[in-house]
Parts: sequence; C-alpha cells; structure tokens
Amino acid sequence: MCSRKLAITLFLLPLLLVFSPGSSRAQFTLDTTFRPRTELRNGYRLMRTDQTKPALFTSQRTRLGLDYQSDLYRLHLAVQDIRTWSDVSQLQDNANVNVHEAWIALDLSNVLQFKIGRQELIYDDQRLLGSVNWTQQARSHDALVAKYYTANNTLRIDVGAAYNQEQQNLLGNIYSINNYKFLSYAWAHKQAGPLGISALFLSDGFQIQPENTNFRYTYGTYLNFDRESFRASGSVYFQSGDDLSRNDISAHMVALNAHYGTAPFQISGGYEYLSGGSAEDANPARHTFSTLYATNHKFYGHMDYFLSIPADTRSGGLQDLHIGTDYQMNNDLSLQLTYHYLALANEIVDPQDPTTTTNQYLGSEFDLGVRYQASEPITFQAGLSTLFSGSALDAVQFRNGENPQYWGWAMLQVSPTLFTTEN
Repeated sequence: MCSRKLAITLFLLPLLLVFSPGSSRAQFTLDTTFRPRTELRNGYRLMRTDQTKPALFTSQRTRLGLDYQSDLYRLHLAVQDIRTWSDVSQLQDNANVNVHEAWIALDLSNVLQFKIGRQELIYDDQRLLGSVNWTQQARSHDALVAKYYTANNTLRIDVGAAYNQEQQNLLGNIYSINNYKFLSYAWAHKQAGPLGISALFLSDGFQIQPENTNFRYTYGTYLNFDRESFRASGSVYFQSGDDLSRNDISAHMVALNAHYGTAPFQISGGYEYLSGGSAEDANPARHTFSTLYATNHKFYGHMDYFLSIPADTRSGGLQDLHIGTDYQMNNDLSLQLTYHYLALANEIVDPQDPTTTTNQYLGSEFDLGVRYQASEPITFQAGLSTLFSGSALDAVQFRNGENPQYWGWAMLQVSPTLFTTEN
C-alpha cells in the first residue's frame, strides 16, 4: 500500500508543478517503457552439466518517467515495476513498485549545476560507472553531483559524492548492506575536434567495522577518437588502497578498441586486459582489477560470465580479445556477430586441486544479435550466444561443464512519450 501511495504522489507532483503559478515557462513530459524479455538459459553465467536442465522465463520492466523542466531547475522521477511473470500467486497483492530515479538539477548559472537525489551515474563508455540498462532493474545511486560545463560543451567537469546509511539511526552509523559506505569522484572531459579526453579519480569506502572504513582508489584516463567511418578508444586505469578483503591494492587495466566502416557493413575489434594475481601470490586478490560499477554486459561477452571481477575469475584477472561485425540489412533491420577469446591474466591455483595450477584459457564465446526498429517507439531484439568453455573455466566455477553452453533471448521494448507540454 505504501508503494502505491508513493507512485500516486510521484505521478501527481509534476502535474501540480505544471499548473501552479510561476510555471509559465516550463515543459512537462510523461513517458513510459514497457519491456518484456523471454530467456532460455542453458549455460548463462553458470555452466550446465549432465545433471542440469535449461531455465525458461519471461521478465518485465514497466517504467513511468516524469520530467519537468523550468528556467531554474529540472525535476526527474522514474518509478518502475520489475517482475518475473507469475513470480507471485494470482490473487496475492505484493508491492513491487520502486523508485529508480528521483532527482532535481538546480541551474545555479549558465555553466554550473547541482544534481541531487537518486540518479544513474554514466561516464564515458560505462566501463567503471554505468547504468547496467540490460538488467531490468538497472543501477542508480543516491548522490550529489556538481556539474561544470562550458557553453559549447567542449569542457565538462563533474564532482560527485555519496554517503550511504541503511536507516535513520538514533546513534551510530553502522552500514551492513553489501554496498559502498562512501563514494566520491571527480571526472573531467575535454573535447578537441574529433578527439575526446577524459580523466577520472574515484574513491569508494567499505565499512569493515562500526568505526573503520577501508578506501579503494581508482584513477586513469579514457580517450575517444571519432572521425567519419573510423572510431577508436583506449582506457588505462590503476587501483590502489584497500577494500573489504584486499590490503595494499596494486592493480591496473588497459583497453584498446577500434571500429571501422559505414552502412551497411561495419567491423570492430579490440583487446582488454584486467590485471590479476598469480599462483605464486600469497594474496592474489590485491593484484586483481575491479571493474567497480560498470556496465559489463557490453564488454566481456553477452553471456555475463565475468560481471564481477575479481570474484568471477577467482582473482586471476581477465583478457578479452574480440572482433565483431554489424550488417545493416535495411533502415530498420540489422544483424550483429561478435567473437570473444577469453583468458585469465595469469595462471591461478586450481581450487579443485590446490597442488596444481590452471591454464589461462577460459573459453570462446560467439554472440549473435538481431535488431528490428518497427517504429520510433517500438524495437524488437533477439540474440543467441554460445560459449565453448576451457578447463580454466571449469576450475573457476567448480564445475565439469558440458561443452558448449547456450543462451537465447527475445525482447520487445515500447517506449512512447505519452504526454508533453510547453508553455
């Protein structure tokens, strides 16, 4: 019942603002997203074996977005219902509506803005900070962000911070949720013609005792070059500090990617290296680069075997050599095919036999996708992926996987603008 009242309040608030005095120069937009997705999982994230059976289900995102823009501020609210079809009995009344975003951006001047509230943090190619839009719930943060930007947007600087608390305590600041306690970052982007240069410094702190927090530091740069039919990007990031279990972190990552071609045929490829520990390390996790709050679904294969680094490689790091094609059959229909060669950065101790080490080869993945734009608000997508696993992946997952692994999916997205007004 509380969630229903919240949804009604969030729906009515912008309407009151629109028709209230002093809103003569304002714009109000109401939009929605309806996104059901059916998946057949037979080796997605977890390798199948002789004893396992495929999983088949349909999940759905239903999101309502409210946007109010005036001369002085912008208010954005997004409420959503995320469900798996028939995850509750038909007569059961469960509160499923939650707030994905609820923020206000205050324009203090022509170049300075403060954005306050629950919001998505998306920077550069989403390698470290992303929305994870592939998941039905997506990711958002409760944060304060100060934004500076020049009139032509060639220079942008963001400084953000978050402090998490699980309830309104009378005393103390114990935080037991599996999340960061503190987050702060500074990001700068300079655009010089076809070349974009970004720098990021991020610190996240994890509470390990009531009054003791370990801090991890991530810093580096992202470059992007875009001219006509050729695009290239590169990233270099380093990590130091501590987190819940790693003392004296010393890790890094490097990524190089390129894209060439124009419609109807385009080709892309690249190589990415995330450092990891080796079998000789007493604490291999300290050398393993963490991808933080990234949208990893777009990077290391669509079957999502490596969403959480270092956990998904047992601190062995990751190498990803990939090549892909995109064929535009007509204005509405396109096909994509990508191949990933996946390997550990280093050999690690075999968790099934501690007297030996694994090899580095994790597997080869093929991702096939199709996209059909039926109309401006209606999109249909489908995909089929297969992974041929190596013995290192068997060891990492403690499984004797059947070769190959499969995953198929089909998704409909309808995202119309229901109402918009401008006075």
